[in-house]
Amino acid sequence: DLTAAMGQTIDPLRLMQRVTDRTLELIAAADGVMVGLANDHGVTYVCGAGHRVSHLGTRVDLESSLSGLAVRTGQLQRSDDTDADPRVDTAACRRLSVASLVCVPLSRMHETLGVLAVNATRPHAFTDDDVEVLTRLADFVSVAIGSACDLSRVSSQLLGLSQPTEASAEAAGSVNTSADTASRYVMGVLSPDTVTRIDCGQRIQRVLDHPTVLSMVFQPIVDLVTDEVAAVEALARFDVSPYRAPDVWFHEAHEHGLGVELELLAVTLALAQLPMLPNGVALTINAGPELVMCPRFVNAFLDVPAREVILELTEHTLVDDYPALIAALYELRRRGTRLSIDDTGSGFSSLAHILKLAPDFIKLDRDLVSGIDVDPVRRALAASLVTFAADTGAEIVAEGVETEDELEVLRRLGVRYAQGYHLGHPSALDALANRRRRPPASLRALHQTS
Repeated sequence: DLTAAMGQTIDPLRLMQRVTDRTLELIAAADGVMVGLANDHGVTYVCGAGHRVSHLGTRVDLESSLSGLAVRTGQLQRSDDTDADPRVDTAACRRLSVASLVCVPLSRMHETLGVLAVNATRPHAFTDDDVEVLTRLADFVSVAIGSACDLSRVSSQLLGLSQPTEASAEAAGSVNTSADTASRYVMGVLSPDTVTRIDCGQRIQRVLDHPTVLSMVFQPIVDLVTDEVAAVEALARFDVSPYRAPDVWFHEAHEHGLGVELELLAVTLALAQLPMLPNGVALTINAGPELVMCPRFVNAFLDVPAREVILELTEHTLVDDYPALIAALYELRRRGTRLSIDDTGSGFSSLAHILKLAPDFIKLDRDLVSGIDVDPVRRALAASLVTFAADTGAEIVAEGVETEDELEVLRRLGVRYAQGYHLGHPSALDALANRRRRPPASLRALHQTS
């Protein structure tokens, strides 16, 4: 949640850890880098990278260590051979196998915070250039760590003020949300993208927890020879304010690792409507490759007449594992489910992709269909895809048909099936009652076993 994210964002120890990691990468001769925080009792190493990180928590005295000397004087201290340097804590250096040591004081606003200690296991490891680089880093590291400490302190105070007393919470009869408000304010300043990301994930999770806000509408897919409804495509609609397009919901769900769950919910709701379809009309459902390869997806088909379902494979990313996808599709197609490839002519739906999957239907993307009556390039590409489909045993489905002129061109090109606002808007299933329900004989292959 936001409070946890805020803690991670302004955690001084996380910042100190990044400082040690980057410093170890920067100084090639270094075997280890540690940040020590100073108080009246000495310097305690709280973060480190590389050599002897297991000794975090070690404390050295202010009066008898090189780190202590750097803190006391506010000046960088360098020891090229700790075994022969009386300023160092010789016992600690031997215990930690530190032969070369550079201690950079970290201070801000005349207050000493601690020290950045860079060490090596061999004597004379560091050059004058290394020391110069560390000297120039001192101000930046001091300000970064000091600012993180200040942010952590004032944010904790703000959250402390926001916590309800037991009496006030009991009187309100509900959990006080002022702490969440304070967290949102702080993160809105420090990391607005984090607030957006968390809000998005919570919004998607609410849909999964309360699926009644998700419903399905159905758009007819028409046989252009007989003008009969051959199938309907199930499309998700989200009854959530403010409105967000379904594509946005699914895209964000995948970004948050919830894409399979949201797709599966939509598929389950669509399959539940299968008994309500007119006799002979197939149901087209959308699913991405990741969902198709999920066992829960195959299980969703156990209690439905699979031969009455067309699986429309939606793909907006490259398929990483074709053998696994083909194996999953084989199990579904063995039961009678037909396969359609979505968005051909855009995105990743290439001809190679189609050849590997051997679909029963190839859908022409709406961008290819739009304006096909006035664009010879679109007509030429569509014509080539019609020929390609015929040669591979597939049928073409044109989507996004908006005008009668587009429809007539598609008919002349030999496109058999089409959908779009010109043919029918997505709506409830009862809207199909006014259309002829039986598909032509040539389409009965939709309902035959392979």
